Order: sequence, then structure tokens, then C-alpha cells
Amino acid sequence: MDNVAPLKEAEVQVAGSSPPRDARSEASRSGRKSASTTAAATPAIDYAEFGIVGDAIPLFEEAREMFASIGRKRTDEVFACGEVLSRAREQAPGQEAFERWSKRACGLTRRGADNYIAVHRRLAAHRKLFVECSVPAAAMYTLAHAEPEALASVVAAYQAGERPTVRDIKVLVAGDVAPARPELADVSGADGLKALAREKSRTAIPVLVGRLQAMLADVHEALETHFAGKKVAKGALIQKLEHPARRARAELQSVALFVEPNSYGDEWRVHPSQFPHGSGWARVSNILFTVGGQESWPDANKLGAWLADEVRPALEFAIGEKAANVTAAQDGIEG
Repeated sequence: MDNVAPLKEAEVQVAGSSPPRDARSEASRSGRKSASTTAAATPAIDYAEFGIVGDAIPLFEEAREMFASIGRKRTDEVFACGEVLSRAREQAPGQEAFERWSKRACGLTRRGADNYIAVHRRLAAHRKLFVECSVPAAAMYTLAHAEPEALASVVAAYQAGERPTVRDIKVLVAGDVAPARPELADVSGADGLKALAREKSRTAIPVLVGRLQAMLADVHEALETHFAGKKVAKGALIQKLEHPARRARAELQSVALFVEPNSYGDEWRVHPSQFPHGSGWARVSNILFTVGGQESWPDANKLGAWLADEVRPALEFAIGEKAANVTAAQDGIEG
């Protein structure tokens, strides 16, 4: 265990750097500059001064440009920066040369560089999970220097869908007892209701999206048969989709809609309100209602076209374009 205190993200930023930029997203996102523009404005480095020569220089330039072009870093960018710094340290003539170069080229203190490298070397096994959970850089700097038991505890929390704060993680790593959190159901007033609603959304939305993704995968499988010119087995598909569709519609209403009195004047009865007519979520709700009742399904000879033209687009909207593209690629279906 290195005896290095983790730093906050602000302590490892490039001094005088331009506004933050995501090196892996469109140049227009958040008004960030292109890497070439930012790097060009950074003074050139005399690598001979650090004893760095020959084929090693491009690696150090890659690291320098990365830190010049990225401001506040996302989880995946912290890992990427740590990876390139780790390779650079291995190629440096010595630790002293690496420290002088990283300070001059990347604006990093020794501890700042160590934090990035520690994230790459010690948290690599959890990289996918941490990226999916958008774990803050400050939390990862702390975890990279944690005892294995503390790290395992935090990883288990993320895997269970929890989102411990940076303060929670620092308390755990330090071996202190975290302050007890109040039971949400015991918090009164609007604050209590808001807390319960946030907790419901945090836990319910991933469950709903996962169910919709599974339904979309079943639709893709059926469409492979349809696009191959064969008839889709309607009965088998009903067995796969009918019940999940009913449950998904109920979950969607529970998460996204309030209630209203019965439209026929029976004020003693309430039911979920409706999404705006013609909206994307209204189409999702309607499709889930139809899929959830086999009597509403079209005849077998029209089933494939219905799945392609109505069911698939609604499910893709529901899970989002990025997730839909990933699901389609995994299932071998063109968008």
C-alpha cells in the first residue's frame, strides 16, 4: 500500500488549462475545444532535458496532449489518463525525470500523478462497473489507496445499485463508523416524500429499463426469423412478451405518472393519468398495453411487420438510442 494521500480532482488539473473537454465526444459538446487546438497552444517540450529520447517520445506526447485537452475528467477519462501515465512512468529514465516531466507537461504534482496511476493499476478490475456507475474521480483516488476489504465493500455497494458518496467512501476507507442514515420512511413532510421518490426512481428505473431491454432482445430474435422470410412463431413469442409487457406498463405508470379521478365521473375511483397524446411515451404505453394482451396481437402473417414497424421502435425509444444501438448490435439486427 503506497503511503500517498489521495487528491481532489481540482488538485490534479492542468494549471491555466482551457475549459473542460471530453476527448472522446463531439467537439461541440459542452463547448469544449478540440485536442489539436488546445495542444497546439501548449509550449513544446524539450524531451532531451528529461533524458527521454527516440521511440519513447510519442507516448509522452500522448499523455501531454491528453492532459492539455481534457479538463474535469469523467470516470473513463481518469482511467485512460492513469493508463497512459503508467506507461510513461515505465518508459521514463527514472522517477525523478518522470516527476519533472509530469509537472512541466501535465501540470501534475507527484501525488497527483500517483493517484491517476493507482486508479489504473489497482482499480482496473472494476473499471467497467465504475464507468457504468460514473464513480467520481475523488472517490476513485481514495479507493485506489484503500485496503482490499474496504474496496470490496464499496464495490459490492455499487453492484447492489447503491451510490455511496465520496464522504461515505472516505469514512469507510479511514476505518471510521459512517453516521447512521435516517430511515426514509421516517422523514416527514415534502423532504420525506422527495427522498422516497428519489429512492424509488433510483431502484425502479434500472429494473424497468432492464425488462424493456430483454423484451427488445426477444423482438430482435423474432425479427431475424421474419427478415429471413420465415413465419414468426406467434405462440412462443406471446409466452415471452405478454407478462413482461403488462408488468413493464405498470412499472412505467408507477414511475412516471400521477393519478386522476375516473373520467366517467366516478370520483371514488382513481387511476394513472395518461401521457400527452401522440408523445413518445404515450406510444410506449400503448404498445405495452397491446403486447400485454394476446387478443390484441395481429394475425401471424402480419406479426413480423408489426414487430418491426411498431413494437421495436417503441421499445427502442423507451430504453434510449444508445442502449438500443448496443442491443441491436449484440443481436445482429440493423437499426
